[in-house]
Amino acid sequence: MTTRTRILLVGAGGYGRLYLESLLSRDTGADLAAVCDVDPALPEKIPLLRRRGIPVYPDLDTFFARDTADLAILASPVHFHTQMVLACLEHGAHVLCEKPLCLTVSEAQAMEQAAQKAGRFVAVGYQLNYRRDVLALKADILAGRFGAPVRFGVYHGFRRGANYYARNNWAGHITCQGREVFDSPFTNACAHHFQMLTFLLGDSMDTSRPIRDLEAELYRGNPTIENYDIAALRFHTDAGTPVHYYTAHPIPTECWGPRGILEFEKATITYRGEKPVFTGRMKSGETFDYSHVDPGEDMQKLLDVIQAVKTGEPPVCGIRADLPHIEAVRMVQACPIRPVDSRLVEQVLTENDRFFFVKDLEQNLARCADQWALPGELGIRLD
Repeated sequence: MTTRTRILLVGAGGYGRLYLESLLSRDTGADLAAVCDVDPALPEKIPLLRRRGIPVYPDLDTFFARDTADLAILASPVHFHTQMVLACLEHGAHVLCEKPLCLTVSEAQAMEQAAQKAGRFVAVGYQLNYRRDVLALKADILAGRFGAPVRFGVYHGFRRGANYYARNNWAGHITCQGREVFDSPFTNACAHHFQMLTFLLGDSMDTSRPIRDLEAELYRGNPTIENYDIAALRFHTDAGTPVHYYTAHPIPTECWGPRGILEFEKATITYRGEKPVFTGRMKSGETFDYSHVDPGEDMQKLLDVIQAVKTGEPPVCGIRADLPHIEAVRMVQACPIRPVDSRLVEQVLTENDRFFFVKDLEQNLARCADQWALPGELGIRLD
């Protein structure tokens, strides 16, 4: 492709605002052709759209009746993703869809079949998969540098209050208007680091390792929501590797962790931070890290996908890379949810928000992570 890529952004609020800012603030090698958003006042709220003559459409049907795009970026709620992805593919657009892509394997398969038929790709916006240090680490894993994986574990949480849950009609819900949304820290806000573990374990650069079984403890610390907001999970992959994941919202720390440990036959790799810094030690005593690898930009996924539209080479994070997380979300959602004992829950009012915090939750889940255990196995009672 020699002409500039024409982009349609679907959903300009929430996470979509980051895409909007990236596309309007610099030359990405592509042009924002239009925006689809349910807010009719968007051009007044973002005057730059009006000044640049970028139209705002209320829905995809209206846009495709008048225009075309090379790439559609979907930052819409999960329960609209499948129909939107299929519509964009039908009209000849490649797709970059924010996570979670969908909630059933059958929907994912329908998207993949439609993409193959259209000769287009569907990329998923798990930004960690586009980091160059993550990709370098995965290449070393695939090359056998560290031997077989033994066990992986991560803890990661974000503090979330009343404003977070009130921002739309699906946050914290299991269903929305009769449609599954399964909104939880594991499905949505803290999904990245679990998905990265399955991605690192995948048997090729564009796949993730399937999950086969689960032991779980799910709790609801915030009594005003429908779904769980605390999860302690132990999966096994189809190769038998244990993968532990601990995540929560009713915590006092704004961003708790992430802290990860990846054990292999020949090495142990640890990382910390939302933008992970990987360090390792071989059994021989040799130490190493990935600080020599430039991880790329914060919105590297956007740049990579734009480049993929031009070259025709699909991005590394596509539907196949997301399938294990889709399966894991359904496995977790099928488990019972226990309300946290009210005596362990503190309600904190701030000037602009209201939070529910579970006593010692961060310390208890970190202890579980250190001992590769679920809370009940250590005698930790939350209900």
